[in-house]
Amino acid sequence: MKSGPKSRAMYKRALKSIPLGVNSNFRHWGDDQTLVVKRGEGAYIWDMDGNRYLDYRNAWGPVILGHAYPSVVANVERALKMGNIFAMTHELEIRVAEQIRELTKVDLVRLTNTGTEATMHAIRFARAYTGREKVLKFEGHYHGFQDYTLFNCQPPIPGAGYRRSPVMVPHGSGIPKVLSQLIDSIPFNDFELLEKKIRENWHDLACIIMEPIMGNSPGIMPKPGYLELIRKLCDECGIVLILDEVKTGFRVAKGGAQELFNVQGDLVTYAKAMGNGFPIAAIGGRKEIMGEIGYQKIPHGGTYTGNAVSTAAAEATLDEIASGALDKVNEHGKKLMAGIKEIIERKGVPALVQGPPAMFGIVFTEKSEIHEYRDWAGSNHHIYSEILDKMMKKGVMPDIDSREPWFSSASHTDEHVGVTLGAFEEALTEVMETI
Repeated sequence: MKSGPKSRAMYKRALKSIPLGVNSNFRHWGDDQTLVVKRGEGAYIWDMDGNRYLDYRNAWGPVILGHAYPSVVANVERALKMGNIFAMTHELEIRVAEQIRELTKVDLVRLTNTGTEATMHAIRFARAYTGREKVLKFEGHYHGFQDYTLFNCQPPIPGAGYRRSPVMVPHGSGIPKVLSQLIDSIPFNDFELLEKKIRENWHDLACIIMEPIMGNSPGIMPKPGYLELIRKLCDECGIVLILDEVKTGFRVAKGGAQELFNVQGDLVTYAKAMGNGFPIAAIGGRKEIMGEIGYQKIPHGGTYTGNAVSTAAAEATLDEIASGALDKVNEHGKKLMAGIKEIIERKGVPALVQGPPAMFGIVFTEKSEIHEYRDWAGSNHHIYSEILDKMMKKGVMPDIDSREPWFSSASHTDEHVGVTLGAFEEALTEVMETI
């Protein structure tokens, strides 16, 4: 899909000051395709040319309520009048920490600004607490743009080696090779490999960091009993379990994936949905670990952590979630998933619709189920991208990248379900006719 003349003109202006014309590499779709957004409201965004899109990207998950959501805007406006940052604790910080504790059942909370910061700090906490240095992660799991975990996030297949002993592949240039000595990786959902890796290496492992649901593959769920096995092995071996709930937190349930699967992490990271798009994140966890943060103990700091504007946004967002906003999010997702399944089955197209309703994915594959990154890597990404490109031309915008789930919001309605399913069926039909 090509951008319109006003978007292209604004994009060319951006190129003069910003590398690639974007402030995150993933926002670049190509010189003639990259859109420049003018505004968002509710379930929609508009580009510079006035084209309206029904938004299922929702900024890759943060917009849980809807764009420019009234209660969030009102709370932020009130906060702006009190000032924004003081390098001192203020009441909004305390209220947000209390809300997080109430919803997630963690003992203590530290606020930060981004998911990347939250996972980076959480790993440091785990290393300090255990006195160990190595990290175990899973292939296809993404934990932010910090060097310690930017390995095997999207490794080439083939190229990542034998699945029982994967090659550590950095996500790009500039990531120190020496850090690969501090991290190990295995495929997700393999019980035997998990236990073997931990039994052989537990004495070096500070932590296991994981997405409870794979948000970048997209929406691969843990097999029954898998999270419970990880929890059991961590308890037996003194390993800190870090649940990266940057995507799932306050989205798949009020208490996130911990509530959904009834498995508690030692440390848990949150961001995205907790502020409806404002830059705020959090690390929560057990008092035995979090209580050790402090001078001459475990270091943590940040100039902008807990600023008034972001905490005001989080307070209003978490209030809406506590009051039932996720019921709308999940109901909309369920209807979309059921409708898409009906369409692909009726058309005889080999595909899976998977994941929780609030962040589900579509995978074009002959497999009856997929459980790990390598399964997803072998699926047909080209068909997916072609369908999504045609959907955007029809005014419906999930992300064109097949790694990203479809994110529902509380502003989506039953009318939007009909529009979306109509666009999907038309796009699917058009693409299949060309193959």
